[in-house]
Amino acid sequence: MTRIRFPDFLLVCSLVLLGLAGMSGAKAAIQTHTVTNYLTHCGGCHGIEGISGKTFVPTLRDQVGWFACSPEGRDYLVRVPGISMSLIRDDGELADVLNFVLFRLGGASTPSGTRPFTAAEVHKLRAQPLQTDDLMALRAEVLSRARAACPH
Repeated sequence: MTRIRFPDFLLVCSLVLLGLAGMSGAKAAIQTHTVTNYLTHCGGCHGIEGISGKTFVPTLRDQVGWFACSPEGRDYLVRVPGISMSLIRDDGELADVLNFVLFRLGGASTPSGTRPFTAAEVHKLRAQPLQTDDLMALRAEVLSRARAACPH
C-alpha cells in the first residue's frame, strides 16, 4: 500500500478544491493559503471536503449556505465558537475561509446574491462569540429560522 505524505496530501487537496487551471498566480496563491487555512483549522473536524463523520460536528458540504438566508444565520457563522475563537487571528484571512466554506463547500445551499464576508464584518462579530449551554440546540433553531427565510 502506497502512503501519501500529509504535506503532499494538502497540496493535492488544495489543487483539486480550487481548480487552479486558469487562475492568475497571485489569486492562486491567496486561494491556496485560504484552503490551507481551512484544512489546517477546520478540516480535521468538518472533513477536508466539508463532510464530517457521524458526530456532533455538522457537515458543511451543500448545507452551510442555508445560514446565509437570514441575518441571524449569517451572524451565527462568525459567532460560533470554532470561528469566533479561531486561531486564524487575521480577520481578512478568516473572512476568506468563511467565504471558501460558504461559496465552495456550501454549493447549491448558498443562495444566489449572497454577499461575501468582509474583514470588518468578521472583526465586529467575532468579538461577540455565542454563549450557550446547548450549541447544538441553538444551531438547530437558527438553521430552522434561516431555512424558513430562504428564497430557494
